[in-house]
Amino acid sequence: MLIVISIISVLLGMLYGSLERARKFSRRTIAYTELKSIESAFKQYHAHYHTWPTNRLAAVQLNSPDGDLGFAIDANIARALQGWFENDTYREINPEAIPFIEFSRFSPVSLAPVNPFKSDKGDANDTTRSYKVLFDTNGDRQIRVAGDTDAPGTTSATNVIASVAVWTVIPATRKSDSSGQTENSGDVIFGSWDSFDAK
Repeated sequence: MLIVISIISVLLGMLYGSLERARKFSRRTIAYTELKSIESAFKQYHAHYHTWPTNRLAAVQLNSPDGDLGFAIDANIARALQGWFENDTYREINPEAIPFIEFSRFSPVSLAPVNPFKSDKGDANDTTRSYKVLFDTNGDRQIRVAGDTDAPGTTSATNVIASVAVWTVIPATRKSDSSGQTENSGDVIFGSWDSFDAK
C-alpha cells in the first residue's frame, strides 16, 4: 500500500510541474500576442494620423534618454484607442474615434489593460503589469528602453531598432539550476522586440 501511495505521489508531483509550466507558457503566449497587437495598433494609428499619440494626458509619462516619448497605457488612453471616451478631454488622442484595438484584460483596481500574470500588489498606482510604450519621436529609428522602475532587479536599458516599442513586466518565477536546487529569478521585461520562445 505504501509503495502504491509513493508511486502516485511521485506521478502527481511530475504532473503538477508539467501543469505549472503549461500555465506559464500559456500566459507568456497571451502576453506576447497582446504586445504585438498593441504594437500593430500604434503603427495603424501613426499611418492614419501621421503622428504618435501625445503623452501629455497620460498618468504615467515615459521619456527615454534619447528624447523619445511614451506612456504606460492607463484606462483613459485604452478607452481612447478603442474609440470611446468617458469625457472629451481624451478625444484629442483619437479625434475620429477609430477603434484601433480592443483590449481584453483589465486590472480590477485601476481598470488599465494588464498582462495575464498575477500581481503581488493591489493598489491603483501599481503599473508593474501595465503595458508601456515608447515612440520614435526623434526619428532615428532607435528606441532606448530603460530598466523598469516598478520592477526592481529587471534588466538594464535595451536598444530597440523600431518605430514603436511596447513592453510589460513578467514577475519573478522559481526555477531549478543544474544541481536541482530551486532559485528565484528576477522580474523580466518582456517586449514586442523579443522573439517568442517556450522558456
